[in-house]
Amino acid sequence: MPELPEVEIVARQLDERIRGRVIDRVEVLNKKSFQGDAKDLCGRKIARVFRRAKMVVLEFDRWEMVLLVHLKMTGQLVWRLKSWNVDHLKRGVVGGHPTRDWVDELPNKHTRVIFNLVDGSRLFFNDMRIFGWVRVLSGEDWRKIENELPPDVVDESFSLGYLMRVLSKSARLVKLVIMDSVKIGGVGNIYANDALNLAKICPSRRANSLTRKEVGLLHAALKEVMRRGIRYGGATYSDFRDTQGLGGKYQDHFLVYNREGGVCPNCGGEIVKTKIGGRGTYYCPKCQV
Repeated sequence: MPELPEVEIVARQLDERIRGRVIDRVEVLNKKSFQGDAKDLCGRKIARVFRRAKMVVLEFDRWEMVLLVHLKMTGQLVWRLKSWNVDHLKRGVVGGHPTRDWVDELPNKHTRVIFNLVDGSRLFFNDMRIFGWVRVLSGEDWRKIENELPPDVVDESFSLGYLMRVLSKSARLVKLVIMDSVKIGGVGNIYANDALNLAKICPSRRANSLTRKEVGLLHAALKEVMRRGIRYGGATYSDFRDTQGLGGKYQDHFLVYNREGGVCPNCGGEIVKTKIGGRGTYYCPKCQV
């Protein structure tokens, strides 16, 4: 599943490319993937594109409605010029689950929604497993949802005091708490593993057992791994390699994630793998206590 840095990057790239463009018509190829009335988007000018939690948000010049996109596990957003061919890859935008859909002809069997823009360019929402969604919301409904979302790790409101309150109230395992999207926004499995290693905290510790010093280290580590993820363009972690330079490079800088048997960057110990909450969990038993 794309995590906060990956969604942040695709939102930034889309904002650069499609801000100010106008939606001509919307083709809904799979009704399960689209919620709302597609006709409401026709003629709308895109005012900006941004990220909130793990959603891409398209805001229009009139505030009556917004468009939300959640990529979930296998969703993709691919924007292409009218005259696109494979030589134009760098002029387009790709984001989400990395597959050949990034570079192949579109639409294809995984394309669920197509946004046709007035200038002839198109934004494709692809989703292999159909877990993601596109949703049209009124501005009022969106503000209600946004007000109920927890702070993202990259937000100023994600303070040390906030994290201390969240962890002190829970006896669950610390890894599960920091990945709980009801409590903290944007922390997926990759960045949870790396942040806990950077803070030298065992992922199976009870959240309320952490000292104030340890919470401070974890707070700084969560901020740092997110900064690194965004700096490197997110993680394009897949067997798919024919990206021609597309996608992020954070996978080249994993601290412990998917590095079972490797050397811990903190202490030189051996990285081991276990499962917590059904997710692969990587850590160093020598320094993460």
